[in-house]
Amino acid sequence: MAMQEPAGKGHKRPQLDIPIARLHLDAANPRLPEEIQGRPEEELLKHLFDHFDLEEIADPMAKNGYFDEEPLVVVPLNVPNELLPKPEERESPGFQEFIKRDTTNFTVVEGNRRLATAIILQDEALRQKLKIRSWPVISNQVKDDLSILPAIVYPARKEVLPYLGVRHITGNKKWDSYAKARYIADMIKEGHTVEEIEKQVGDRAQGVRKNAIAYNMLQEAREEFDWDITKAKQDFSLILLAIGQKNIKFYLGWTKKLPNTNDLKSLKFEEITLDSPVPDSHLQNLRDLLSWLYGEGKANPVIRESRDITNFLSAVVASPNAIEYLKRTGNLVEAYEFTDGEEAMLKKLLSGANLKLEKALGVAHRHKTSDIVAEAEKCYETAGRVVKNVKE
Repeated sequence: MAMQEPAGKGHKRPQLDIPIARLHLDAANPRLPEEIQGRPEEELLKHLFDHFDLEEIADPMAKNGYFDEEPLVVVPLNVPNELLPKPEERESPGFQEFIKRDTTNFTVVEGNRRLATAIILQDEALRQKLKIRSWPVISNQVKDDLSILPAIVYPARKEVLPYLGVRHITGNKKWDSYAKARYIADMIKEGHTVEEIEKQVGDRAQGVRKNAIAYNMLQEAREEFDWDITKAKQDFSLILLAIGQKNIKFYLGWTKKLPNTNDLKSLKFEEITLDSPVPDSHLQNLRDLLSWLYGEGKANPVIRESRDITNFLSAVVASPNAIEYLKRTGNLVEAYEFTDGEEAMLKKLLSGANLKLEKALGVAHRHKTSDIVAEAEKCYETAGRVVKNVKE
């Protein structure tokens, strides 16, 4: 079998100076919310301004212009198929001629914050239209500099995927968890295998596969029961942590029988189906898990911080009694008390109550007030009923 050539080897991409008017924001940018993707460029600009802290780079860009040391990464629009370089080609004269035409436009797949900042700095009328105030005023010299930007040209988006994966999944410019997962899903849709992506980005901890599984779990939930994934996108790391827990794998149906026995073991991540990770028989369990992690409707999540997943939730999902209590009350810590069985839980409660009563006994003789007497009588009455119930 022929070895796959490294993605970057021998592919020294051409760098061009391209007029800003022919550079366009990436409407498929993985960092954009799904509801913003595909919208007109003016809406993309407004969203980037509102949510991507463009002011951070506006001031230095207004003073210094655009640094050639930070070229954008672009792909040309509407390239005729016959002009695209073939896989075995290093260069295609027809493609080189096409990208140098004055009529060729490009999508910026890396550097959208920089492009958006340059566009807004250059265009005062646009700033007024978008109601952008208090931005720096640029000199004519800087305006001229921003009118043409350096860019490295790739023939097609799919060829940029390995570079962006290394840069934003494992590199020093990491995207947030959900953006990484969505980008990995896009790479898989483009025909890359999980194993290829892992090699390209240097992932040895199955992070790529876990991201793909968790991402597709949310898509499954959205498709199967119209679950709102908004909160999950904002704190995607919670589901990544959850699916690493053995008991939660069991709860989601990720199990197989051990040979020559009826005992079960959890599946390895490479054994879990990527397209629809959770089997139909466990879809309600998926919904329960997501509601416990993120809340649903008016119900709040049952976890307060990520450690609640490992400290409490992982144990709760292994106990039918604890699961039933959690569903009924939404109290994770109390549900955890049921994880060793109801009898063990009762013993813990009685032991704890007795310990507190013994502490109270040590100081009770100093506080013979009516309030203390009343509380002591309540304890006496309750303890009597407990004794009567257990003896019966």
